[in-house]
Amino acid sequence: MIKCLSLTLVRLIQLSAVVFYAYIMFIYVGALFLLPLAGIYHLSNALSFLGLPTLLAAMIAIAMVAGIIYLGYKIPSFFTTIRDFGLNLVSLGFDQIKQLNQIAEETKGSSSEGSSTSHHPT
Repeated sequence: MIKCLSLTLVRLIQLSAVVFYAYIMFIYVGALFLLPLAGIYHLSNALSFLGLPTLLAAMIAIAMVAGIIYLGYKIPSFFTTIRDFGLNLVSLGFDQIKQLNQIAEETKGSSSEGSSTSHHPT
């Protein structure tokens, strides 16, 4: 009974690790895509507030955000650093899942040994 509970606990922790790393990856990828869109939205609203027509304000905001992204592109190894950070985050999550899976297998193995010896009379 204790072995079953400990296996359930390990699987629950493994599930929470999967959910945590999936959430972090959604936030990371979402931030990479949504930050420029948020910049365009807020810059176009600010330019519209200053009196520019909405279409012109949106075009200027897109050009400004594209210029900022281009400046980031010109920085040596900036985007490779961002990509490597994401890949390291993924590999960290997979390593954590593998370690928890190994613990679950050890717990399952010890529970089968314990149950086989408990049913034999001595």
